[in-house]
Amino acid sequence: MCRPTNFPETRRVIIAGAGPAGLLLQALLHNRNKSPNARVLYDVTLIESRVDLGQLSPEELKAHRSWMIGLAGHGLEAVRSVPGLYEQYVKDVGVSVTEGHVFFGSRRFGGSQLNKNEKEIPENFIVDRNFIVAALARYAKENMAGSELYSSKYDTELLYVDSTNHRVLIRDKETNLENYLSYDLLVGADGVRSTVREALVKRHFDFELQVGDIFSTFKAVHIQRPEALSPSSLSFLPACLPNFNGICLPETGDMVNLSMGVPRNLFDSTPSELKSDDPKVVAKYFEENFKAFKLSEESYLDLANQWVNQRWNRTGQVHCNRYSSNECKIVIMGDAAHATSPSIGMGMNTALRDAQKFNELLDKFEDDMEKVLPQFSKDRVPEGNALTDIALNLYCFDQKVGMKTMVGTAIRTGLHYFFPSLVEADSGTLIGRPDYTLSDIYDMATRQGALVKHRDINQRIRREHFEREVGMIKVERSGSSVMKYALVAAPAAACAVAMYVGYP
Repeated sequence: MCRPTNFPETRRVIIAGAGPAGLLLQALLHNRNKSPNARVLYDVTLIESRVDLGQLSPEELKAHRSWMIGLAGHGLEAVRSVPGLYEQYVKDVGVSVTEGHVFFGSRRFGGSQLNKNEKEIPENFIVDRNFIVAALARYAKENMAGSELYSSKYDTELLYVDSTNHRVLIRDKETNLENYLSYDLLVGADGVRSTVREALVKRHFDFELQVGDIFSTFKAVHIQRPEALSPSSLSFLPACLPNFNGICLPETGDMVNLSMGVPRNLFDSTPSELKSDDPKVVAKYFEENFKAFKLSEESYLDLANQWVNQRWNRTGQVHCNRYSSNECKIVIMGDAAHATSPSIGMGMNTALRDAQKFNELLDKFEDDMEKVLPQFSKDRVPEGNALTDIALNLYCFDQKVGMKTMVGTAIRTGLHYFFPSLVEADSGTLIGRPDYTLSDIYDMATRQGALVKHRDINQRIRREHFEREVGMIKVERSGSSVMKYALVAAPAAACAVAMYVGYP
């Protein structure tokens, strides 16, 4: 029997990394396979070094709590591009934020409703990172597991990419057995230390890559919601402890995720009690010095136990000048392409958007990967680099400059509210809105001046800290302007003003 001339071509796709981008992309490719007009069938193999969170019960998943992150318009639109994914899997694992507060000491400001039209996609949806990963993995388990065009390999390490022969070397962590898998497309959604991305470094002399951190160290705990906070409120906590700034986000189960961080150049001056490994010492310190809101005696002890039983965390940051290679048949997305500071809450949103936009390019170019891959880089590199630069430099490490920016933001936001046709909105108030790309925000922030000024100051402060840390500078510079505080109070106060005049 002759094979029909219009029989769909089958392509082997390996997705490295079961994070938001990788899991959403596999769902999108699965939906392409179901189309009666499919030109190409995508035979997907997912490789992930950790456990399959989608196999865990809700009770078991609690042991894998990560930190709460925002799912704004960009990410929500991406999730909704898979029919039923948001409504049946994602919607109930997070909390829609309806009010926001800023605490200066024990004084609270803000509280306006953030999302008044229930028919709109919620712009302030907060979800534990691992909970949304589990939801996306459950979708795969329940909708894709029986397909001949899908397989998953959890607890499996991707060791090496042979980009010349288009294959990867993997190792089963349980058996230690290694073998090669061939691919027609390799998707690197494997995080900050991406193995897939290494192939681009080796293959392309013009590939530019910077891997660093966000110049902050932090801890995050999950505690029972304090009486002072509503179940759907987001709270900024500037200067909540000496040199520390924090944020408190709502969780499911009447819990909150309290995160607090200190700039790296001020870590040595952190109170010794916060470095103690004795929960009683930490609990007492919080009870006496954390003024934003009171906790129960049980919650103070719970917070302290979590605090001492975790390391000080640091988050990576990645910049690349391209996200794809036709020669290697590789595309990178998510943290592998643009890991970022959580300060503007757009990291996961951009990762999900990557998967959605890649799928749209498959439609646009009728699955022609020779056209899709370079266009993906052209479209997404501006977005990824805008994300990382805005997240790091929209706020200034210099306290005095940060205060001036805060005042300017407050004035601009108020004037725009009353005279929208005369005064342009502050760029920071538009972050997360699906009608604005991050490159739009970057362009606006550059024109408004703060981004360029902050970048120069922040780079100098980081450089001066590095020079002292490694011993390049032996004596404190005369007139050094490394400031005593790295201010997150500025964006927090700006958010308070924005909420007061009615902006999301």
